[in-house]
Amino acid sequence: MIFGRHDITRDAPISRVDLLVCRNTLMYFNVEAQAKIIERFHFALNDGGHLFLGKAEMLLADGSRFEVTDMRNRVFKVQASAAARSARFDLRAAAGMEKISRRQVVELALAASPDAVMGIERDGTVAVVNGAARLQFGLSANIAGTPFRDLEISYQPIELRSLIDRAHNERRSVRVNAVRREKGDGEVQYFDIIVKPLLTSDGEDLGVAITFIDTTEATRLQQEVKRVQEDLATAYAELQSTNAELETVNEELQSSIEELETTNEELQSTNEELETTNEELQSGNEELETMNEEMRIRTAELDEARTFLEGVLSSVAAGVVVLDSDLLVRSWNRGAEDLWGMRADEVYGADFFTLDFGLPTEGLRDMVEICNETGHRALPVETDAVDRKGRPFVASVSCSPLSGPGSGVVLLMEKRRE
Repeated sequence: MIFGRHDITRDAPISRVDLLVCRNTLMYFNVEAQAKIIERFHFALNDGGHLFLGKAEMLLADGSRFEVTDMRNRVFKVQASAAARSARFDLRAAAGMEKISRRQVVELALAASPDAVMGIERDGTVAVVNGAARLQFGLSANIAGTPFRDLEISYQPIELRSLIDRAHNERRSVRVNAVRREKGDGEVQYFDIIVKPLLTSDGEDLGVAITFIDTTEATRLQQEVKRVQEDLATAYAELQSTNAELETVNEELQSSIEELETTNEELQSTNEELETTNEELQSGNEELETMNEEMRIRTAELDEARTFLEGVLSSVAAGVVVLDSDLLVRSWNRGAEDLWGMRADEVYGADFFTLDFGLPTEGLRDMVEICNETGHRALPVETDAVDRKGRPFVASVSCSPLSGPGSGVVLLMEKRRE
């Protein structure tokens, strides 16, 4: 084994080589340098010799010089004869070596494509990623050789692994349109994704090419057009509805005009009646003013009588209670307050027989009801009671009708003895 320094981009190739191993080296050179190096490798190898490259390196456009022996392990075999190699590799014809090979054209075209493109091998390994794909999805330059399933792009924004399997199984392109992708900054993108199997002339399936066509602007425009169309359809429907409503309103307006004309005639007649009524109201108003004056006089008299009556009741030392026709308390004088300890506002409107104070009212029910029904004065009844201070005494209770049967009664309650 001989070790030595060798510049594969400048030095003359070492000839008559059966196996040339150059793993993971070409990936560090640009397309032009790779073309020169592959030309030298082809010259160096004997007929039937093998070229062994790295996992991240491929010979996509050199089918005329190399044939695939083992794509998975990147083993290629020389096709052309040594004479043809010598004729093609003329170091004196530097201009010929500088000419961009077909592989260069393919790789340059791939790199210049505005669409994001990825090449995936049959075993699921990433073979090539162009600049647009790296920029669009944040992929690194040395991603070649990485399992595609480990990348986020394999399942976001859509599950691509199932589409790849479908393309392999059906051996045809699979397309998915308007795939929505949300970027980290909240921006939304849309892509048409094409998964195309890479088939050789012999029908061998080498992998797939995935193309991401950015249709964001077109999709947004379509959405905007659709939205405008929907708005126009809604506006047209509203216009038709409004037109129908206008026709209905016009008919109603004509009918209303006729009704207004009739109403106007009725109003004129009514106006004449109102004038007559106004005269009658003026006359009635004068009568009401006279009656109002009389009512004020009567009200003053009633207030005076009420004040007199309250004074009389307050001056009576005995307890006086007035019940209406339903035997509800309507008056409760000062004597009753002092005797039983309950204020008039506490008992007003209450059922007399439900009140809880020192007088056993149930024993008086028959007397009170008979007096109310017959309108005859009842004889006084004496009963045991307890005053507001809790002292027992004998109370004398008399019942008198107010004016006639069913008009209510007046109860007079006095202390007889303690």
